[in-house]
Amino acid sequence: MNDWIELTGGFFAGAAAAAFFVASLWWTTIRLPASRQPWLLHTGSAFLRMAVVIATFGLLARGGDWRILVAAAIGFALIRTVGVCTIAHRDANFQLVPVHNSSSKTLPPRSKP
Repeated sequence: MNDWIELTGGFFAGAAAAAFFVASLWWTTIRLPASRQPWLLHTGSAFLRMAVVIATFGLLARGGDWRILVAAAIGFALIRTVGVCTIAHRDANFQLVPVHNSSSKTLPPRSKP
């Protein structure tokens, strides 16, 4: 019974790390166009996201049970996948592939002399 509690705790720790990862990635993506120094925002956010995830998995690894790490990895992968798909479906401005606007004016092709 105690094993299930530890595995569930590992799963939820990985899920919490993934929720933080996706939320901060979304926040960064929304703020990048208006940022005066986008490289600093992008790099700082990436380091912060990585630090939180590595710290979470590092603390779980100190327990010495590999099954807890596997449960955390499953929780992380599940929540990250669901979070990214949810954001992609809910936010109309979020595009995985650039959309070409057909109403924009284009230059005619060059004619050969």
